[in-house]
Amino acid sequence: MFWHLKGCIVPVSSFVCPICNEPVDGSQTSCPRCGFKFVGATQTFNPVATQVDEQTYELESATPELEVLSGPYAGESFTLGDGTFTVGRDPKCDIFLSNMTVSRHNSTIVIDGAHAKIMDADSTNGTWVDGKIVDEAELVPGTHVQIGTFDMVFKRVK
Repeated sequence: MFWHLKGCIVPVSSFVCPICNEPVDGSQTSCPRCGFKFVGATQTFNPVATQVDEQTYELESATPELEVLSGPYAGESFTLGDGTFTVGRDPKCDIFLSNMTVSRHNSTIVIDGAHAKIMDADSTNGTWVDGKIVDEAELVPGTHVQIGTFDMVFKRVK
């Protein structure tokens, strides 16, 4: 089976470079024409289990954030406010998680005052909340969230 691209006959195991549209053999790791490096498809991962200390928070006056406990960016926090936040590997996402275990558009977080929820965006590896894969889940302080290899906890900080 073959594709017809730009007047060329290309085997189905091939694809087109997203930068210069050059037909590329499926086994190549970079484009022979422009040099663009192919990062491949979203990779799979195994969920991890971590314990999070429970703390008491005043929800109305505390700022919501996601703290990365392990994996890439361990020790960093993503500060959130009221609104909708996209999470994914696409640099245009509000929370950019640069790792192949994260889908380009993995999840959406919605914060409305004291209420917060996370929704999966039909991602490859899913969105894990407190050790379970979910389509949608409420976020409360201490909720454990795993997206790809990013192990995080939802917090409210002063």
